[in-house]
Parts: sequence; structure tokens; C-alpha cells
Amino acid sequence: MKNNPSFFSTLCCIGLLLFGSINAQDAMETKIDWTLNSYQIIEVTDLPKSLARKFKRDAARLALRMSAAQEDLRYRDIFISKELMENIYQILSNVYLSGEMAQSLAQCNVHTFPNPSIDHFKIIFDSESEWAEPLQMGISETDSPVINDLLDEYDLVLENHEKWTDTEDIIVVRSKEPLNMAALANEFYNVEGVEEIDLGIPEVGGNDILIERQNDGWEIKYILKFGGTYIPGKGKQHTWTYLASDDGVITFVSETGDPIPSYMKCSLAKR
Repeated sequence: MKNNPSFFSTLCCIGLLLFGSINAQDAMETKIDWTLNSYQIIEVTDLPKSLARKFKRDAARLALRMSAAQEDLRYRDIFISKELMENIYQILSNVYLSGEMAQSLAQCNVHTFPNPSIDHFKIIFDSESEWAEPLQMGISETDSPVINDLLDEYDLVLENHEKWTDTEDIIVVRSKEPLNMAALANEFYNVEGVEEIDLGIPEVGGNDILIERQNDGWEIKYILKFGGTYIPGKGKQHTWTYLASDDGVITFVSETGDPIPSYMKCSLAKR
């Protein structure tokens, strides 16, 4: 039996099968552990469609902010991590479904402040640029191979072509899906005649959502701003804090800040 080649072949096959089975099991466990450490994914079916769209935009901005903490967004990927956006969307959805207080936050429109840009920017360009001739004729197209390739690659559309100055025009570039517009804008600077790109970030304050990783979950802060937010140092704010643990449990932590004016739609929130 010791000199039987078929016996050793059989042992080798069994060993390979066992090794492969162990590796497959390890890979599966690693994948499951990674998912749990990110956030428990559940199917959200009780959200109004309009609110679901807002939460997805919130998730895209929050994901981009995490990227900005590592490196200037101009040098990050144009595409936002779908996995990270989905995890954050699930967190925001679970908080909303956790009770009336969280649902009242949507009534007073507490969503992410529109920074960074995730869906549009304005290109200011020389109105005499040859590639802009179709735009001058009222056609939302260009003769620039660079611009046309970018429109196709990132599923973009051109809209709202207008006169800007005596020598400049402006066109809005809009994306159908959330993108890192700061990085995308860099690609358009390579087009001759493009003089400036405005990412459309508001100069004043507003409502916001903040998210930060904790040891075993995520801390989410919903910030309502009111009363002179257009005047630096004069605005007031009210903050709700939640903890979303990695096992999917939502815990209300605290409510702090200035009293909410009675005229605001979210005045029914527990205070």
C-alpha cells in the first residue's frame, strides 16, 4: 500500500479538498465579520420615496466627507464608494424608523449641509471657445472631445447655458448619480477656454448631519440651525444625538442646544 501511487493521489486530492474547504470557510467568515463591523444591512421598506432619495444624498455627502478627512477631495476617486454609501443610508434609515422624535427631524428638513458637492458644478468659460458653438445655437452639446468623453463616462448632462459676462458664458454640468464633483471638476480644467469652475458650496450655514465612528458603532448628530444663520456668530442651533451600534440597535443619546421656535415644523419634537 505504501508504494501504491493511486493511494498517494487519493490522499493528495482529499487534502486539497479539505484545504479548499477551510479556505472557503475562512473567506466567508471574513466577509461576514467585515459586514457586521461596518453595519448590519437590513431591507428598508417603510420609508417614503422622497425621504429615501434625501437619505441617499445625505449618505453620499457623508461618505465624501470621510474621504476628505484622508485627502483633499480633488485628489480622491470621482466615484464614491457604493458600499460606504449603502451602510450610511442604512444607518440614517434605521434612525428615522426608531421613533417619532427621529421622524420629526425630517419634518424640519434636517439633512446634510450641501458641502461637498455631489451632483453639479458650473463651468465659466470663454464664450469664443470653438467647442462651444453648439451651445451658442441653443443645443446642449459641445464640439470638445474631452468634454463629450467625460459626459459619456460619468453619465453627465449639460444644462442652463447662460451669458455670464461680456466675454464669458456659464454652463451647468449635472450628474445623474452622486459623484465626487471636486475631483471631476479637475478633468474639465484640461479643456481650453475653461476659466473657472464653481462647485456651488453655500457661503452661509445651515442644517447638517454629522457621523463619526465609535468603538462599536456610529454616533450621528442632527443639527438644526435657525435665528440669523446668515450672520456669522449670530445663529442658534439644536442638536439630537443618536448611537447606531454595529448590531443594528438605535439608541437616543441626548438633545441639547437652543430652544426650538414654536413656528418651526419640528417643534413637536420632544424637548
